[in-house]
Amino acid sequence: MIIDNKKLLENYFPEAYEQTKKLLQIPSFKTEALPNAPFGKGTKDVLDYTIKLARELGFEAHQDEQNRYGFLDYGDGEQLFVILCHLDVVPPGNMSEWVTDPFTPIEQDGKLIGRGSFDDKGPTMMNLYALKYLKDHGFKSEKYKIRMIFGLTEETTWESIRAYIEDYGIADAGYVPDGEFPVVYAEKWIVDADIVSSLPADFEIKGGSAYNVICDLVTYKGPKISEIQKYLNAQDIRTSLNENQELVVQGAAGHGSLPWVGVNAATWLAKAMFEVGIDHPTIKFLAKEVHMNYHASGIFKGIADETGDLTQNLGIIEIKDGIQRLAFNYRVPVFTEPKEKFIPQLTKFLTDNYNLNLDVIGIEDSVYVPKDSDLIKKLMKVYQEVTGDMVSQPLAIGGGTYAKSMPNIVAFGAEFDIEKSTMHAYNEYVKIDDLKKMLEIYTKAITLLTE
Repeated sequence: MIIDNKKLLENYFPEAYEQTKKLLQIPSFKTEALPNAPFGKGTKDVLDYTIKLARELGFEAHQDEQNRYGFLDYGDGEQLFVILCHLDVVPPGNMSEWVTDPFTPIEQDGKLIGRGSFDDKGPTMMNLYALKYLKDHGFKSEKYKIRMIFGLTEETTWESIRAYIEDYGIADAGYVPDGEFPVVYAEKWIVDADIVSSLPADFEIKGGSAYNVICDLVTYKGPKISEIQKYLNAQDIRTSLNENQELVVQGAAGHGSLPWVGVNAATWLAKAMFEVGIDHPTIKFLAKEVHMNYHASGIFKGIADETGDLTQNLGIIEIKDGIQRLAFNYRVPVFTEPKEKFIPQLTKFLTDNYNLNLDVIGIEDSVYVPKDSDLIKKLMKVYQEVTGDMVSQPLAIGGGTYAKSMPNIVAFGAEFDIEKSTMHAYNEYVKIDDLKKMLEIYTKAITLLTE
């Protein structure tokens, strides 16, 4: 099928863009379960809105009776091709760090700013309107039924997509618009783990919001506050005293798979405490093994392969007398089996050197699809045709997408420059021109992959 790019962008993008802004106004991060809203009110509201919109656009849409997920179908082929999206977002964090209310999107310098603009509501809407264009222009796959699935807990428990799979099974092929361009052929293992102890402590630290978000704000109550503050200020780390005379340390949030793109307030605090003479095993561990050591090089030797290095992110910290919890997010190279090598080695190191223990909270599988596979080749072809970029190659990433939930699925977009990504960060944005490119890329990809 020949895509009329002019008609696509002039007649479909404006509405897709307006619907993206409306979707961003729904605060769809996971909160306390309510009747008929197992992941909280926001996720129920965003699912209601999206399913209603899909039906208004003329698609058959299904909403799970328990409001755990939803999907729309187009076509009636014998095989199933899925576009796996998610409507949930990470919490906004410190509201004072935003240039706008995170759920009141604004346009600024050619960017759409708002929580979820890139992860994953903007790409989701571009895929919806790509499918709308194809439906309106008579495209229909003889081989596949095309299904867009809307998950609600991608940023947290994955309970949503697991519920869908339990009810409907896996697909034959598809992609996830929640990674990077040109295409992601491999995703590392993801291990969420708590490093814990019951050691005594004469101080209290609390901060962070999620395993996969850089811990950007912590409070400290304890000795040597003035010395700690002086040290941090000398390193250009923002500090203040709150109404309880606790020290507040401000960093910069970012995605847990890219710990170097932000500023981890928790490790900076630990470094300062260590440098001013506070002697505590947990603090010493953070200062020596974690602070600005994104690959845990003091613990592991040689955990790396073609899919990259091991990375570590401290997302949540809670320390008080008798209770210490450090919530870590590790991205483990594809060819390192976590249960065989990574976890035993980390456990032994913590016990032997710092009297700390490891509680594994969850492990997400890796993804690996050979670069020379038909799926990767086709996606590369679409990307190259639209962008003219003949240099970029298939990528391996530390990020974890819904591609992990089913075989024969890879992440395809939507980030064009991951090093400048604002996913999970304050003032998350997507370039409006990038949204237009996404619409064109995904419209062509659907036709090529389902022909």
